[in-house]
Amino acid sequence: MVLLALVALLGGCAGVTSPPPPPVPPVALAASVAPGAVDVAPAEPLVVSAAGGRLTSVTVTPAGAPALTGTLDPTGTRWTSATLAYGTEYRVQAVGVDERGGPGAPLDQTFRTVDPEQTLEIASIRPTDGQTVGVAMPISITFDAPVTDRAAVERRVSVATSVPTEGSFRWMSDEQLNWRPKEYWRPGTQVTVEARLFGVDGGEGLYGAEDRSFSFTVGRDQRARGDVNAHTLVLYQDGQELRSLPASYGRDIYPTQYGVHVAFEKHEVKRMRSDTWGGPGEGQPGFYDQNLPLAVRISNNGEFVHVNPDSVSAQGRRNVSHGCVNLSPANGEFFYNWVQMGDPVEIVGSSRPLTTRDGDIADWTIPWEEYRQGSALP
Repeated sequence: MVLLALVALLGGCAGVTSPPPPPVPPVALAASVAPGAVDVAPAEPLVVSAAGGRLTSVTVTPAGAPALTGTLDPTGTRWTSATLAYGTEYRVQAVGVDERGGPGAPLDQTFRTVDPEQTLEIASIRPTDGQTVGVAMPISITFDAPVTDRAAVERRVSVATSVPTEGSFRWMSDEQLNWRPKEYWRPGTQVTVEARLFGVDGGEGLYGAEDRSFSFTVGRDQRARGDVNAHTLVLYQDGQELRSLPASYGRDIYPTQYGVHVAFEKHEVKRMRSDTWGGPGEGQPGFYDQNLPLAVRISNNGEFVHVNPDSVSAQGRRNVSHGCVNLSPANGEFFYNWVQMGDPVEIVGSSRPLTTRDGDIADWTIPWEEYRQGSALP
């Protein structure tokens, strides 16, 4: 009886079957642009992806042109196109297979990129590409039109430094985006600015025209400190006092403004008229129209460090200028040859401050936390 029961039991086990394997989900293909979309900003490349499998073929064809090139990632699940163009209709066709190699539903759709009424271009940059600058030089990008969507544009601009450097963007106006470090640059820092503006929607029908990049180097640590009461301009190099120059500053009615100025232009000879910065007009007391040598601009409100032979007797003793820093021919030549574009020129002891109204390099007059708040991004 025991043997028969065992045989019966074994016979029952032989009849058990394994459950069927779970079904493989079909591969799902998708493009980063919705089917039939129009007025697509081409700031980003097109991405075609496969979920639950891999791509076997992707073709993106502009109307009337050869197919776009693209790159498939090593997993075979993500294909990224080359740069899209403005005002173009694209057809997207893709085929994929699931994880067992079974084909899925193909992707076939079209979309059209925007044809902008106006493009946004970079009118000027500072520093220029390849330039060596002083430790106080901010980065400035000036656009050829006002930017409405500041965040969208700022998001596409990056600053890379060879040494860790804390800094921030600040919109100085709708046309000018600046960036400066929290403290002065470290000498020797290599800086690269990437402005990936092509295709970006700057607001109100304004779209980026092109990408742009530039690099510069921070040079030697040079600083000048002008004391309007001591009538001196003291030059410092690598933290050490280099030379103290007798100087004459603005008279009481036209004081040289206090604060951190930045040297940013050099002129062997500069024509200066008092009415160009809001001073006396022609025929009024104090009017001047002169060609003065070896002039270094330190603000956009008419302030220079320059040679003035007529005020040599006052230099080191009295302030007699209309706001500029006057030096003797010998001292002015030394300063002109020594100073780098981007060197800070700090003026102290005056009754009138330098402000953002006095030009586009007033970055160091703005406290750091306030400066950061001028960014359009958190």
